[in-house]
Amino acid sequence: MTRLNEHLKYAMLSLSARQLEQANPGDSGLSPNLSLNLYRQAVYSLLLQLSKRTTAVLASCVILSIFEMLSCNPKMWKRHMDGCASLLEAIGTNGFVGGVEQALFWVFARMDVGGSIISCTKPLIPVHQWASKTDLDADVGLFRSSNSTRGFGEWANYAVYLTAQVLDLLAVTLLEDTGSVAGPRASFSDGSTRSDSEFRNCWTKLWAYLEDWQAQRPAELQKIMCIPGSEHSPFPTIIYSNMTAMSGNQLYHTASLLMLQHKPATVKLSPKSRSALWHARQICGISMSNDLHSVWISSVQPLWIAGRCMSHPAEHKAILDLLGKIERTCGLATEWRANDLRELWGDLEE
Repeated sequence: MTRLNEHLKYAMLSLSARQLEQANPGDSGLSPNLSLNLYRQAVYSLLLQLSKRTTAVLASCVILSIFEMLSCNPKMWKRHMDGCASLLEAIGTNGFVGGVEQALFWVFARMDVGGSIISCTKPLIPVHQWASKTDLDADVGLFRSSNSTRGFGEWANYAVYLTAQVLDLLAVTLLEDTGSVAGPRASFSDGSTRSDSEFRNCWTKLWAYLEDWQAQRPAELQKIMCIPGSEHSPFPTIIYSNMTAMSGNQLYHTASLLMLQHKPATVKLSPKSRSALWHARQICGISMSNDLHSVWISSVQPLWIAGRCMSHPAEHKAILDLLGKIERTCGLATEWRANDLRELWGDLEE
């Protein structure tokens, strides 16, 4: 595809160069402004082809969105993703179109979820357009049926979808309308803008689907080892056999944690349900036990959500150390999230 589409070639090269620059800031062997020059060439070439709306054009837009995410203040992510979201909607791409376009949709969907967590707002692409375009029950039916025909990767995409549904349910409408940015103490809505019964019914249905996601996971998405935390390691060691399992389970725990933090007071959970703190510790354990860069990149926002639940200095230090390692290794800015947590926790030396 890159041989026939110059914009895609330059988009891929620009992203690769930017990642190297971010991860190796003092490397004199890297040409100054290399990534920016490649980015400009990609944009110039893309503008000439944008009206065609081909798969290659879509791929370039998604890759350039990732480039912009690496280059800007993370709190501005959603502004940089807006154009790509509009293109996906215009083309009619969703999570079940098949082929390369489906894969590109899920790459963008993961970015959309991350941006929504940062700003405490709804996903850019309305979640009802992600699958059947009918309703939640029909969407769930699609994911359940596709898991048996397309493999366990669809179950991980299902976790992305459920997390997006949670964000859609809990999003703070005021922030979305004013364009404000969520600060370190920002949270999601408790449903007070709706009737109590409406929010409770939506919450209960979505919680049941989250619980079902965990109970019905295919074997490939189940952990192969779990060692409880100790005085030397404050979080459990949780090992999975593949990247898809790590990412999918971490999103499940993130969605569950958010739901429990905003549970209607009248809802009674099953005695077998885990606590919000348990889910938070699972999020941290997954990130600290598995060092795949692709998983680390998508774990920054879950780590922030989980970190807000932690009270022990050893837990704080472990999370901050990991965030620093992610920035040094992957080139993704994490210091701003570390600072948010420091502000929330107070002085670690006290």
